[in-house]
Amino acid sequence: MLTENLQHLGDNQLNNISRRTFLSAAGLTIASAAFAPITYSAEMSHRARIEAALANLPTDRTPLSFWWHWANQDRSPRRLAELAIHLQQRLDMDFIKFSPYGLYSVVDWGVQLNVQGGETPILAESPIQKADDWLKIKPVRSDAGEYLIVLEAQRIALEMLNGEVPFVQTVFSPLTSASKIAGPGKLVQYMQDSPRQVHTALEAITETSRSFVERVVSGGADGVFFANQWAGVDLLPPDLYNEFSKPYDLQMLEPLKGKTWFNIYHLHAHDINFDGVLDYPVEAFNWHDQDYGPSIAEMRRRTDKCLIGGITPSAGGPLVAGSTADVDREVMDAIQQSGGTGFILGPGEVVDPLSKPENVDQILKSVLSAAS
Repeated sequence: MLTENLQHLGDNQLNNISRRTFLSAAGLTIASAAFAPITYSAEMSHRARIEAALANLPTDRTPLSFWWHWANQDRSPRRLAELAIHLQQRLDMDFIKFSPYGLYSVVDWGVQLNVQGGETPILAESPIQKADDWLKIKPVRSDAGEYLIVLEAQRIALEMLNGEVPFVQTVFSPLTSASKIAGPGKLVQYMQDSPRQVHTALEAITETSRSFVERVVSGGADGVFFANQWAGVDLLPPDLYNEFSKPYDLQMLEPLKGKTWFNIYHLHAHDINFDGVLDYPVEAFNWHDQDYGPSIAEMRRRTDKCLIGGITPSAGGPLVAGSTADVDREVMDAIQQSGGTGFILGPGEVVDPLSKPENVDQILKSVLSAAS
């Protein structure tokens, strides 16, 4: 139907039609003309595809992204940029979720890393040994140390992309960074026993993180991938979330209004604190839909914002343990659940690097098959 309706347009017109003309030719209508202008070609650009998904408008194919870490290769700015660009080209991804290693945001506060064994760096030693150590956490420069490495990697990647693919930088919520500083399993006890000290540290972390985000955006990023590992009621009761997480989160996100157009909230949780998170000022939500739920269909009933998910990232999922047919079934099911609009296919978390190459490549094949 769409092809037939567009046949009357010449080649030059087809390459420069407006969003409204495209939708009209497709037999669709929109209630308001308040959309920013987007130029469509016979095949939508990556940016046009993402913008349509954010506006709950139809796309020529399901938008797609994918991310994982490159252990012990991602602390070199140029190498990280090259690996990210190669992955985008391999899967014809519609946006890049840039993936520096997960502890980059805390090293400059004295966290010692264990980088042995070819794995992603992990905490070797924390600077927090007692409650008053939190008072030593002061703002640090967001254009030096590990932050500078990430900014330089971003600069190189954006230079290589030349504006052709949307780019979002991974940043961590202040409470997530605090937990990375403290070490696994220790933060909640500090919040309960020493709230004043933790709040003092969170103020410093937020100041630094907010400054870093400003540099990320001024450096050309289209938005941020805001990762919060405390978005679940199984980890943090709502009262503690509202005290120790949300106010600091909003200090990072609210200044982005009018400066960015594509911010994603990654809900890292087994049991999402929906009442606490669904009003965040972001354009899209990403969560563990396959591993922990809720499903894409259920999440759609909770919010009209764009949803990013559908791909199981963990070792037990089709990418690692299954076949290309298993991957195809998962992709097709996700697209069906989404209803076809307001959805970007992507992993619910960082993908296991042991995924079979043929299964990774199947993701794009399935997306193209679904659109044919």
